Amino acid sequence: MLPPDALESRRRQWRRSPGRVLLVALLVVAALFLAWRVVVIGSLEAHFGSGYDDRRFDKLETKFEHGQVAFAEADARMREVLAAHPQAERISWIPALICVREAGRAEACTPTTPQDQATYEGLPGVDVVVHQSKDAGRVFFRCYGDDPPRYTIMHASDGTDVTTYAEDRGFRSTRSLKPGWAVLGPIPDLDREDDQWQ
Repeated sequence: MLPPDALESRRRQWRRSPGRVLLVALLVVAALFLAWRVVVIGSLEAHFGSGYDDRRFDKLETKFEHGQVAFAEADARMREVLAAHPQAERISWIPALICVREAGRAEACTPTTPQDQATYEGLPGVDVVVHQSKDAGRVFFRCYGDDPPRYTIMHASDGTDVTTYAEDRGFRSTRSLKPGWAVLGPIPDLDREDDQWQ
């Protein structure tokens, strides 16, 4: 049996031994790495996952309910512009301009009227209103929010099956608002998003 001084000396050596220091350092690094992964994955899921979609959908549904008249007026106005430009590939409307791009021509923009501006002001959270010939019968109200991902309120007058449409175009999720109206979640694939909106 070792004398008490020798035992205490061995305990001190074990506490300070390089092997023990390395083992404790590895455990601390592993714990920090695991905590970092949990935080990163949790924040990505919160920002890009279905739970985040539900929160954004709730906000957009509330905005839609409060601005239904303006949404209907903007939809009707977009259809008027389309009737005046039946060959338009894309029509985009921001507060100050309505721009029309026809096949083989440069995009032509005209200032909005005071009535257009008043209608647009009633569209809470909408950054641009879009019609595209490849999506005939549909008007899109794009909502960028403060940061991506981007959500869209869609009006489809032709009885579109929203779920099938969204899956075909790569939208992550959908929510019906009322007949003919739906919210489309973001398109996570950037190439598919570019294809959809160009």
